[in-house]
Amino acid sequence: MAEAILRNYNDDNIRIYSAGLDPVDHVSSIAMEVMGEAGINLEQSVPHSFSEYADMDFDYLITVGEGTTEELKIPKVNYKRKLHLGFKSPYKGAKSQEEIRERCCAVRDELLSEMDYFYHRILKKRHP
Repeated sequence: MAEAILRNYNDDNIRIYSAGLDPVDHVSSIAMEVMGEAGINLEQSVPHSFSEYADMDFDYLITVGEGTTEELKIPKVNYKRKLHLGFKSPYKGAKSQEEIRERCCAVRDELLSEMDYFYHRILKKRHP
């Protein structure tokens, strides 16, 4: 979701990569639906493994996951600055599809806010 939000700014001055430690083989239909409600298309997104980008250098590393940044088992990645956004998985422990959907909406809304701040207050100030 965070990748798609940043891509939605259509800024050719930034390169965005997204990867997971243990990526799934598809994007959730619920995630696609709730992002679509925000005008962001996830259909073209395919989860990638961090190993595809292991030898690259990054200005920013944004981690999104359960727990604190210290609790995440992040492999060696070359970056200058790091931002961690901690969220509980909307899928774990949910009792219904509606509960998953509500949780996905909450994560989406928080990510929209956080990525808006990151893009406008950090990226654009450093790279106008």
